[in-house]
Amino acid sequence: MAFKDMRDFLNHLEDNGRLVRIREEVALEYELAAYLRKASDMGDKGPALLFERVKGHDIPVAGGLYANRQLMLEALETSEQEANARYLNAIDNLQEHKLLDRGPCNEVIRLGDEADLTALPFPTYCELDGGPFITLGIAISKDPEDGGKNASIYRHQVLGKRRLGVLSPPPHHLGVHYRKAEALGKPLELAIALGVAPSALVATQWEAGYGVDELTLAGAFLGEPLEVVKCRTVDLEVPATAEIIIEGKMPPGVRAHEGPFGEYTGYYTRASDKPVMEVSAITHRRDPILLAGMSGVPTTDNHVLKMIPMEASCYAMLKRKFAGIKRVHFHGAGGVGLMCIVAMKQYARNEARQVLATLLGSQGSKLAVVVDEDIDIHDMDKVMWAICTRAQAQKDVMILPNMTLWQLDPSAPDDGSYSVMGIDATRPFGKDFEQVALVPDVDKVPDF
Repeated sequence: MAFKDMRDFLNHLEDNGRLVRIREEVALEYELAAYLRKASDMGDKGPALLFERVKGHDIPVAGGLYANRQLMLEALETSEQEANARYLNAIDNLQEHKLLDRGPCNEVIRLGDEADLTALPFPTYCELDGGPFITLGIAISKDPEDGGKNASIYRHQVLGKRRLGVLSPPPHHLGVHYRKAEALGKPLELAIALGVAPSALVATQWEAGYGVDELTLAGAFLGEPLEVVKCRTVDLEVPATAEIIIEGKMPPGVRAHEGPFGEYTGYYTRASDKPVMEVSAITHRRDPILLAGMSGVPTTDNHVLKMIPMEASCYAMLKRKFAGIKRVHFHGAGGVGLMCIVAMKQYARNEARQVLATLLGSQGSKLAVVVDEDIDIHDMDKVMWAICTRAQAQKDVMILPNMTLWQLDPSAPDDGSYSVMGIDATRPFGKDFEQVALVPDVDKVPDF
């Protein structure tokens, strides 16, 4: 059975020794983030955390639930070998939502002045951040002209009791929705769902076409329609089992200073004027748990959440063109998508170079590496070994200047152009190459 809500997942992690309860009181400014940072830096051995006592609040905070790849695989109830197929099969079996009259997310309803953001334990993560941020909230909105839906994760800075700064410039779909509403002179309705089931959170990382409701993918993961309820003050529907819902509107022509924030590249983005959300309601469970997630220097929740969705989509795209594609991996060191590694079997001369050109031209990668199918692309030692022993720089490195990328790359020139690089680390096609020194029957040795 798929996890129905975040609590199901927390219980599963605790039952399997993957959740650590922090019973000491922690401060929201930096201290809570320090715990998350330490857990993230432990790699696949890092646990998820539940902070039972947060200074100044009586609401506990969960964090690091998706901080490493193993936690992500558990959230999807899959394995490394089956992850791509699981994701792509879900895309082929979307499920429309089931509307309920009420759900756990609106057991407590706070309207108007009672909807106080500062009553919720939002952390301040990095030392130069502009203040507390919502980092793993699902922002739900509709196109003001045709009603097409969007559900995705954006950052929101708490600017006051009933005000949030919103970072979602076009071509992000929320940004397009807001620009359309602003052109019409109307506010854009917005809801932010916090602490949802893993299926809903992962679904938001699907690069769906404009107007496609990403949360229909959550139903596919669940194997049944995602249950939703109507908001109280805006005409939107939100996951019924969410821990907390924030409702409001983004008024046209209104901007406020937002940032800086330690983003997924590992560097700060500068403060600037951004659109705002004026909060009209906060609803939540009777005993809510707030979900926090790290961003910043890789690898964190922000990076891991995007890996499998991006890998599955990229695998499907490449497989349509190249029969020998075996595996695709977006390594955390590249932030979100800047570094892609592909394992393949070549069926024609220079096919690996064609894969590199495809990745660099359409995928948005700054560094792409193609290796043979015998290389474990999740083991950077093996990838670097392939580069060092199967590639020659003068013929196997491809550099393309004057490219355009959307990533927040701090090394980008002021004119917005980028140079990107591909490395063909495969054996020369059709030629003899030295054999790998292998030890037989390693798989027969018992674990120790």
